[in-house]
Amino acid sequence: MKILLITDTQFGMCDDNLSSEKWSKIAKSWSLPESGIEKEKQNLKNFIDFANKAKPDLVVHCGDIVNRISNSNPLNEYLDLIKKLNDVPIYHLPGNHDVGIDPENLSLEGLNFYNDFFGNDFYNLECKNFELIFLNSSKFINYQNTDLYKEQVDFIKKKLKAFTSRKRIIVFMHHPPFIDDKDILAKGENRIHGRDISYWTFNKKINEDFFNLFENHDLEFIFTGHLHINLETQYKNTKIIVTSALGLPLGNDPSGFRIIEFKNEKLSYDFFKI
Repeated sequence: MKILLITDTQFGMCDDNLSSEKWSKIAKSWSLPESGIEKEKQNLKNFIDFANKAKPDLVVHCGDIVNRISNSNPLNEYLDLIKKLNDVPIYHLPGNHDVGIDPENLSLEGLNFYNDFFGNDFYNLECKNFELIFLNSSKFINYQNTDLYKEQVDFIKKKLKAFTSRKRIIVFMHHPPFIDDKDILAKGENRIHGRDISYWTFNKKINEDFFNLFENHDLEFIFTGHLHINLETQYKNTKIIVTSALGLPLGNDPSGFRIIEFKNEKLSYDFFKI
């Protein structure tokens, strides 16, 4: 099994931040002279060229496909480019910027946008030795919208109940559900982009409820994006792997992608700079 993982292409983000108070310096240094979106397009083109040669079983996009769903040009640029993946299926899942006019607030308008252009926002797929589950993590972050939260939880319960024996499971979603403080300290930081860890992850009770759903199965890995940095952390027996952006990075890690490969009963997940 070989999976290529990208996240946070976030078309339009660099241009939106060229004049921002916080991110203008990094956006200007990363951007091409023509514009930020040209750099975002270049990185995606380079990844597509690699994927077409590598011929993985699938590509997964862990969300934040675009920066603003109200801006149609970056969306169209992304859609035109992603068609150039030849005979390689791509599985999208939504980031917070893909499901809300305000990216901190999931909305029905945002969900409709995502569903119209990218299909279901949660689903599953069997691949070799694993069950792959793709989730809309914004429904856990915005758990106060109880109908949308319950809909996804019921989907997970139904799928897991249908398995007649323990399953090896990999979850893909945008937000990391949990980050251990010591793993941020190991990177020389105690905050992420000036915000407390709790801003980036699930509410403690939601996190516990989420992991309890999988108690009769082996949830071995969760792969996410959202932070625009690379980070490895762990909750009980589950490894949580955060991947830096294919688009604008916001920490010390470069833009890039991950190759997830299962060989000789071992799963590797190496990061490659683009």
